[in-house]
Amino acid sequence: MRNLSFFVQSFKDFRTTGSFLPSQRFLIKKLIRTVDPNATCIIELGAGEGCVTRHLEKKISNKTLVLSFEINPKLISMNKSVRPNTILIQDFAQNVREHIRAHNISHVDYVISSLPFASLGKNDTNAILSIIAENMSPTGKFIQYQYSLLNRKDLKKYFRDVRTQFVPLNIPPAFVYICTK
Repeated sequence: MRNLSFFVQSFKDFRTTGSFLPSQRFLIKKLIRTVDPNATCIIELGAGEGCVTRHLEKKISNKTLVLSFEINPKLISMNKSVRPNTILIQDFAQNVREHIRAHNISHVDYVISSLPFASLGKNDTNAILSIIAENMSPTGKFIQYQYSLLNRKDLKKYFRDVRTQFVPLNIPPAFVYICTK
């Protein structure tokens, strides 16, 4: 039922969902593999119906603060996060800075992103990447998946080390970028 609901929301606004199906377990495992369970703060962008959120919550400490962003209210209502330290936020990724300040966060250890940069456009993509890079700890990681390699150059403008891993066992197959500040 969750996949069908996600499909309906994707059909209504594919530009912001970027896929007709939620991420599958192989992609999710790759996205969260390098996350330290004792991280202080993690930001999730494009949380969708919560498939990554649920796996992330199983891995991290109860003390880790997670700010999970999604703009689609229907998808947020499907995200059944149960951790008190996971805060679901209905807002645009461009407004991350305001939420970081509102929660008195000094630095972000990880940003896990499912944003469809290929359909967002250069201005929005650069604005989001700039905000992320500004607010990450010096050893922070930005982890992003995409269905193409089109945004690799954009990432290299903001992160010194950009590594790419291919995940063939996802529908559709995806690339995971692991970027270090």
